[in-house]
Amino acid sequence: MRALLRELKSTLQYHDQLNPKLWTDEKLNPDVWLALNKIAKEWAKFANIPAKAIEDVILVGGNANYNYTKYSDIDLHLMIDKSKVKCDGLVDDYLLSKKQLWALTHDITVKGQPVELYGQSSTDSFKESQGVYSLQSRKWLQQPQRVKFDKNSQAVKDKVYDLSKAINDLIDSKSDDIGQFRRLKGKLKGMRSTAIEKGGEYAPENLAFKELRNRGILDKMNKYLRNLEDQELTLEERKKCKDGYEYDKDKKRCVRKRPYHTGGYLWHSHDHDHDGEESGGEGSGEGGGGE
Repeated sequence: MRALLRELKSTLQYHDQLNPKLWTDEKLNPDVWLALNKIAKEWAKFANIPAKAIEDVILVGGNANYNYTKYSDIDLHLMIDKSKVKCDGLVDDYLLSKKQLWALTHDITVKGQPVELYGQSSTDSFKESQGVYSLQSRKWLQQPQRVKFDKNSQAVKDKVYDLSKAINDLIDSKSDDIGQFRRLKGKLKGMRSTAIEKGGEYAPENLAFKELRNRGILDKMNKYLRNLEDQELTLEERKKCKDGYEYDKDKKRCVRKRPYHTGGYLWHSHDHDHDGEESGGEGSGEGGGGE
């Protein structure tokens, strides 16, 4: 019971002022405002909500009140005129999201084979050579066809090599070029859909796509891209630095800035815990002891 009471004490609080990380004199800090607006726009794009349907974006919950705690979320709500949202395309996006969420929260197999679920329109046509079996009627709706395929196809191997190298090179170089990853992802999607449309399931490009997926390379790229996108939308809490120091967002700490002959500043990697003399002195000459 004592442990429970301590927990409740830490989650039920009241303050005389709004969260100072977000607000100043009850006005939302400009950098916070910009970050939240950017996040709202990105979420609207992710949810496929047209801009004309969004009437307002509001901040609610503990961080818009005086009862915030260190556990409080920033509750950002888009106020939407639902009469201006058409269903076209939304159902497909919803079903795809459900498919992905299901895969993340379930690990189901039948005879050792993982089961993947998705919702599909009953009006969709079936691709040629694709087997389609009805559980309800217990019969084939479309009989599968045997297709000759060279499992050692050099065309498939070359595409897998080229695409996996492009993806791994970007990730290994720690690239932060979100646009480049998105273009590559779009290229892969377009390559696969065009290949299936023209050559069917056994088109080299589609087989290369599946090989990349089976090797975990596509998942690796998607996770890396999601991390970059999250970082772009994240506003870090900056540590207050004392005079003579500035915050280095890469090192995530305060570093000493040292004047040099042009009147500008040169980063010098000392934090607040090391205020002593710099080793080797300030240096002399044009280099100014440059780093």
